[in-house]
Amino acid sequence: MLQQDYFIRVLREFFDALARAMRKDGEDRSRAVHELYTQYLGEYECWQNANVEEAMKLLSQYPEEQRLSRMEMLAELYYAEAELRPYPVSETLLSRALTLFEYIDSHSDTFSISRGMKVEDIRRRLRTM
Repeated sequence: MLQQDYFIRVLREFFDALARAMRKDGEDRSRAVHELYTQYLGEYECWQNANVEEAMKLLSQYPEEQRLSRMEMLAELYYAEAELRPYPVSETLLSRALTLFEYIDSHSDTFSISRGMKVEDIRRRLRTM
């Protein structure tokens, strides 16, 4: 129970930190997002170089009860970083985020309006690229 409470606190901290990062400008925002990868998931380059299948395999290192939440953290980071990168990198990041969000939707017993809105936004953005 203590471990679960701790992880819930980690999730809250992550989403608060992501919101703060996205309020920054330019290079500060990019640096803040980069630091979030490292702080919450591990080496930035590892997640940037991995395709979705490899990323999911890397996520299997976490305890089962944390995997979907860690996957959502990664999807959120891909989604946020896509705003900072030019095409075609932004398209790749959005595609990864979409795949992860759709996987979470199909395997989670928690409904999220916010996640659904992000999925629709990603689909719309990918259609116009």
